[in-house]
Amino acid sequence: MTERRRRGLLRLSDGIEPYPSEPSDEALAETLGVALDELVRFDMNTLGGGPLPAVARALAEYDARRVVEYGDQAYARLRAAIEQATGAPAHRIIPGAGADELIRLVTGLVVGDGDAVTIPTPTFAMFAVEARLAGAHVVEVPRNHPGQQQDVSAIRAAAEVSGSRLVWLCSPNNPTGDAYPLGAIAALADGLDAVVVVDTVYQELAEVGAGDEPEAWSLLPLQQRLPNLVILRSLAKAYGLAGARVGYLVVPEGMARRFEAARLPLAIGGPSEAAALGALSDPGAALARLGEIVAQRERLAAALGSAGWEVLPSHANFLLVRPPDAAGTAAALLRRGLAVREYPTGPLAGWLRITARSASENDRLLSALEIVG
Repeated sequence: MTERRRRGLLRLSDGIEPYPSEPSDEALAETLGVALDELVRFDMNTLGGGPLPAVARALAEYDARRVVEYGDQAYARLRAAIEQATGAPAHRIIPGAGADELIRLVTGLVVGDGDAVTIPTPTFAMFAVEARLAGAHVVEVPRNHPGQQQDVSAIRAAAEVSGSRLVWLCSPNNPTGDAYPLGAIAALADGLDAVVVVDTVYQELAEVGAGDEPEAWSLLPLQQRLPNLVILRSLAKAYGLAGARVGYLVVPEGMARRFEAARLPLAIGGPSEAAALGALSDPGAALARLGEIVAQRERLAAALGSAGWEVLPSHANFLLVRPPDAAGTAAALLRRGLAVREYPTGPLAGWLRITARSASENDRLLSALEIVG
């Protein structure tokens, strides 16, 4: 069989544009010639600081003998804990292995070959990756400037003109850090003949940064009257569980049975579920950690702004910034074991995304910037 014929056996034989992968900590440290504990990932939007105490206890108490057996396919305890934390009805919570798997689940349920998906850009790249994997056409609604949010009327118009079956919105948005008001989200989704999914994985950080109570930014009240609104959330940012891969959807009542039937039955492993249950058992500790991260974000914003960098306001745990020389700055920091997210081409060329981490890690970053500035 020829190579061309083998490729033809696959549905997307012309190739796939994958999610831009990043090297592991170990691989990056080896490449740079630095010790692993000297490497700091300001490029990955993780919280750092080690696991929350309740997570460490849950993992220590997890019986390793249980890994040879399957867990609870219904995720009864996990769903109950999420319901307790968010108020979302348990039967409308769809757990999955991080936001990425759930983006694939939504996309596969809603679109197929020849369909259109509307995505405001720049945003999380997985929305477009999964749309194209499904054979759909991506309709981008770009920004005129990274700090200038698209009006939802333009997003809605693009969806209506293209006949999109699916619309993605990220709020707070990665990588720009801004958020859409609830009224704007309602204006986008209300009466639109499409499924509108709002990625809210940074919601808890936004609430802490605004000084609001937990779930003050929840979209559940909107979902009660918008039967096409799906909410995507994760424990990666709020609880520091990026490596555990625990995310969930909250779907409208009318979609709950379809999503429940389509989800993978055992996507979240036992240790990850234990870590999630531990994290959710102590929301106070999680909120305290987020408060520290928000304070560090504002510290970085003030320092970088004083240095003459353009710094966009952020509701997340990162900043989108424009230094005088983004490529040179990123390269110089990397030589010191400090990785930031660079955008060599496209609408974010000349910008960097920098994650706010612990005070000591941010000390290293600011000290290095004095050296390389």
